Amino acid sequence: MLLALDARSRHVSIGLFEGEAGGPAGKGRWLLRRRLGAVSGRSADEYALLLRGFCGEAGLGFGSESGRARSVDSAWMSSVAPALGRELGRAVSSAFGLTCSLVAPGARTGVRIRTDIPSEVGSDLVCAAAAAKDLVGGPCVIVDFDAAIAFSAVGRSGDFLGAAIAPGIGTAAQALREAAALLPEVPMEGPCPAIGKSTAQSVRAGIGIGYAGLVDRIVRLQRGELAAMGEADSPDSVAVLGTGGEEGREVLASLGLGRFVPDLVLEGLAIIAARATPPPRTTA
Repeated sequence: MLLALDARSRHVSIGLFEGEAGGPAGKGRWLLRRRLGAVSGRSADEYALLLRGFCGEAGLGFGSESGRARSVDSAWMSSVAPALGRELGRAVSSAFGLTCSLVAPGARTGVRIRTDIPSEVGSDLVCAAAAAKDLVGGPCVIVDFDAAIAFSAVGRSGDFLGAAIAPGIGTAAQALREAAALLPEVPMEGPCPAIGKSTAQSVRAGIGIGYAGLVDRIVRLQRGELAAMGEADSPDSVAVLGTGGEEGREVLASLGLGRFVPDLVLEGLAIIAARATPPPRTTA
């Protein structure tokens, strides 16, 4: 049983994955997936309690001494928030007696990184690319909606070719509130006219419609560049995958673009963990 952790600056995604015995990498089923807010100051002991609670919810034991048939026996994490990642690593050790493996330079991810400085590429982008290669099987653009919006270009062989990064929708809304004190906090959900009739509508128009335009423009350019590089037969043959926050699902749906997979990084972690685990030995 795999415990998969996706640690970001604002949230932690947690999954419990049961792989198919002898099946392809990453094939199996998720017993549970949850998303937590990354609360500043939360200790490793608190995270350990939460992890144990999730395992109990899924009907799992906490180790071989539990006497249950199924228990967590491996843990993998993608972390782009170093302090949070350290606390989660300690939590995994405390809750399960396991060392949590990290997706980092040198890990067998199955993704070739073809950028100027490969070590700069975040583990979340690498995990998403690993999952996309399995889901799409060809060139694609991955749009990850989080504190930042990351647009990853993946080639026809699953290579990570580069990215574009912009402030996330929530980040932009927060920055606007902090810079313009009279503007209220406005939810970004739902359609709105381009000509707002109230302050709330005006903010939603500027950010919501503006970000839809940003996503459409960058996706279109990346698809064209992938085709020009010979990584796709045509721009239209490049798939689009969205992931991350639910606001991303709305943006992609409004543009009629692609497929939305909320936990693409967890899917990639399951694939990477399976590749890193040696196959069981057989006896003659």
